[in-house]
Amino acid sequence: MFVPLLVPLSAHFLRRMAGVAGALAVLALAACSTTFSTPVPPETHASLINEGRDGLLVPLYAERSDTHGRASIGLPVQMDGKSVYLMLDTGTRGARVLSSVLPRSNYPATGARTALALATDAQVAGATVTVPLSIVGTKPVDVAVQAVDQVTCLKINKHCVAQDGFTGEFGWAFSGILGVGADDPRDACCTQPLRALPANLGQRYMVHSNLNRPFLVLSPSTALTKDFTAVPFALAKDGSAQWPTGCVQVGNKMRLCAPVVFSTGGTDMIRIETDKAPDWASDTDEHKTFAQGNYDVVLGVGEWAHRFDDAQTTIAKAAPGANRIVVGLMSLQNIDLLFDFAHGQLGLRASRNVERMGG
Repeated sequence: MFVPLLVPLSAHFLRRMAGVAGALAVLALAACSTTFSTPVPPETHASLINEGRDGLLVPLYAERSDTHGRASIGLPVQMDGKSVYLMLDTGTRGARVLSSVLPRSNYPATGARTALALATDAQVAGATVTVPLSIVGTKPVDVAVQAVDQVTCLKINKHCVAQDGFTGEFGWAFSGILGVGADDPRDACCTQPLRALPANLGQRYMVHSNLNRPFLVLSPSTALTKDFTAVPFALAKDGSAQWPTGCVQVGNKMRLCAPVVFSTGGTDMIRIETDKAPDWASDTDEHKTFAQGNYDVVLGVGEWAHRFDDAQTTIAKAAPGANRIVVGLMSLQNIDLLFDFAHGQLGLRASRNVERMGG
């Protein structure tokens, strides 16, 4: 059962694709001063489903987020009363926003300066600060966010998408990332923003990331989610709810069992990160690629299984103990996600059992 999207997206999407500029901002990043248009958040109006008995429907917006036409989905949020446009990413946790976009520069620090490496070989860094955050008119809550003041390339690829000191996610398409995924033992930077919403509104939510009409449902009823297959989160000793472990078979290349991350911010259809070189490849440095190509991929997580035929797949070197399987946005066009932290489980629902990526 798919919830109808009540708010049309086409006008904003076409406006953004045509490159209509918002207010000009000058951002000094990575010792490089660059002038470009600050993303203008679209007006967003949430809708009660069945007078609220079935949840709160929040429209998301499809945006072009790189020079090659790759798409992402966005959600406007209010940070200290200012509307800020962030990319919605189910694969990371916490809000990360360009510090220059925040209304003030003197927010209280709540943690050390940290950095996050992205699959594009870009890296963002900044201090952790406390900022009031609200989504679709909810009461503001203080959350720890990363105030990003540096966007650079990893040393292994000095000519990555961030070589000019900005990217689509941190610059001209969005002003940062709203990470709404499970807990990550390697990244405890920031508060999970949806789980911090008042009245437990974001302890359970559904993400429909199909680019034709993406949307988020906060506190969906069991009537809307009865067709999802539930997979328990991996519960750590500290009580954190981490990604469940699954297994993947990539053509005749390799088989790997590792945490499975469903990431609407993922740039690859399927990305395999392994800390050991496959037997057909020589070892390499972290973040570097063993292989890229189109393969038939079979994925199993708990009682849920799915096949991706002819999927664009990247196999890359991970840090020791950091193996994972990442399912990116373009592989989620027919797959809905249900984050049910109230019951410690991830829900998965596919409109078909096999994705044929070539058509």
